[in-house]
Amino acid sequence: MSDPYIQDPQRPPYTGGPAQPWTPPQPPPKKRSMRGTVIVLVVLVLIVGFIGVAGYLARKSDPDNAAVGDCVARQSDSSVKVVKCTDPASAYKVVGKVPDKTQVQFSISSRSICDPFPTAKSAFWKGEQGGKGYVLCLAPVK
Repeated sequence: MSDPYIQDPQRPPYTGGPAQPWTPPQPPPKKRSMRGTVIVLVVLVLIVGFIGVAGYLARKSDPDNAAVGDCVARQSDSSVKVVKCTDPASAYKVVGKVPDKTQVQFSISSRSICDPFPTAKSAFWKGEQGGKGYVLCLAPVK
């Protein structure tokens, strides 16, 4: 004699609740590979690192960061960059820095603005047109 209450093994067991339509079991979801995500993250980290290093090197050579004792190389009449004193392009050593000077003040007193620094033979002004900036008093590198 067969039991009328034996269920198909594919069907979920009857739980006594309201009747639900039978649906076949779903296959387990496919596992996504983490390889692509890892590659994208590594590339992003490399790009951010490159930008950070490039920014650091650019700021390092910016005359805004020049301190007394640093050496500079002239790039043009209106531009200098900080370089190592052993660099062959190194032409001047910063012997003084005079803050809060306009370009007009620099032009009028360019000969006397670096008088407090007797070894200074040249000067460089950097700032915004119509605003204040600073003057680097420069002595030739020997």
